[in-house]
Amino acid sequence: MYEKLINLLEEKEKLVDQFLQLTNLQQEYILNDNFDELGEVVDKKAKLIERINSIDDEFIKEFEGIKKAKNIKSFDEITDIDKETGVLLKSLTSSILQKLQVIKDIDEKNNVLIRSKFDELKKTIKSMRYKKEALKDYSQYKQSQFPSGFDRKE
Repeated sequence: MYEKLINLLEEKEKLVDQFLQLTNLQQEYILNDNFDELGEVVDKKAKLIERINSIDDEFIKEFEGIKKAKNIKSFDEITDIDKETGVLLKSLTSSILQKLQVIKDIDEKNNVLIRSKFDELKKTIKSMRYKKEALKDYSQYKQSQFPSGFDRKE
């Protein structure tokens, strides 16, 4: 009865491990300005999130069925579970939560890094616009000073 819950948690843990690897890779790409590869990592993470959400939905459905069959309201009310299975379920859940916290911490750092890179890019674009306007103004000034066909030798 609880085997399905264990299998779902084990599958979720594997996906969370992959997600953690991608999050670390994402940080590396941000630091090295590899924005093409960064986009690919974000796409892969989105697909993993969909799969994880699917597993979560299946887990909730399975657990709700157990609660209904046993007429209980929470996991702590289960009395017919052997100690080994209970420990395994709790350790898998704990492991997943710890990894999710690590992912959250790295993602927060990544967000700060990407904002910093974005601010640098905005400054560069602003500087380029200023230089373009200055060059345009200079070109117009130069043309008005010496129009074509003007002969200085008179």
